Amino acid sequence: MTVELSHSLYANLKIAFAAEAAAFQRFTYFAQVAEIEGHLELSKLFTELAESTACAAHGHIDWLQYVADPITDRPIGETHLNLAASLTSELNDGSDLYPRLAEAAHTEGMADVASWLETMCALKKAHVDRIERALAALTERFGAAP
Repeated sequence: MTVELSHSLYANLKIAFAAEAAAFQRFTYFAQVAEIEGHLELSKLFTELAESTACAAHGHIDWLQYVADPITDRPIGETHLNLAASLTSELNDGSDLYPRLAEAAHTEGMADVASWLETMCALKKAHVDRIERALAALTERFGAAP
């Protein structure tokens, strides 16, 4: 199936995807807090809300894939393309976003925040390594484009 989204619709679906993806993370976090505090029914509510928003985010990306990855604007849809898009975003986060944020935190005298962000740099570099290995294994097994 070929789908051509207008620039405006694509841009708005990217915004909607980001909102649903963020809501999923927030609801998951809120569920954990509620469980720790002993509010098991509220934890269940937040978990159900998280599952619902995850479905919405997946629905958005189902349409976005016809244009590009909503984060990197690279092609996605097939596993090798998804790996390449993931590699791009993790490289950007680990070599630009988090180092820049860590530097800003240091500048503002927020050593604990800077330390957390530096940990995120290391995590992103580990992600890059894992993705590169997975992409190499996939390429070795199936060729450049399985």
